[in-house]
Amino acid sequence: MKLQYKIALEENGLRINQLPEDAITGIEQINHVLKAINMCEKTGKPVKESVYKKLRAMDKWVYYEILDYLHETDRNDDDIPFDKDEVIDDLNKGKNSPQNTDLPKPDAVGLVIESELTSLYETGKTSFSIEELKNSARKTYSELFNAYESGGENGITTTKYTLIEDSNNKFNLKLK
Repeated sequence: MKLQYKIALEENGLRINQLPEDAITGIEQINHVLKAINMCEKTGKPVKESVYKKLRAMDKWVYYEILDYLHETDRNDDDIPFDKDEVIDDLNKGKNSPQNTDLPKPDAVGLVIESELTSLYETGKTSFSIEELKNSARKTYSELFNAYESGGENGITTTKYTLIEDSNNKFNLKLK
């Protein structure tokens, strides 16, 4: 599947890091969905057409964000039509076969956070302000915000990463 946003990048000689934050976040969400689809396909699980439709809608939104950037307009909707969590949930519906119905379902929020932390870690940067997390790791930010205690130890630990606030109000990302 050739994505519209990739075509727009190629045709206009743009790199992802030149785009506005919303477009970058949309691309990250698309990439998470593509990884989930790829995992399903590798295990032989069918991918519903509704998942591809949602992916195309997300791609179209990012494409229009790029057009807004190129033409210095603001015509695109403010929010991406589908959140990656919605699409991945749709992808996971009906996947349990009789042989694995007793297995616990992975924590969807935890998987999203781990995926966001992986994306952050891959940038090479390890220290983030709360505002940077808000812009680039929305679910992680949301969980931090909901559990935040002023003066307390704040952070998130996943199976792969720790993201802990230091005395300078920066969140430090470390691989376990």
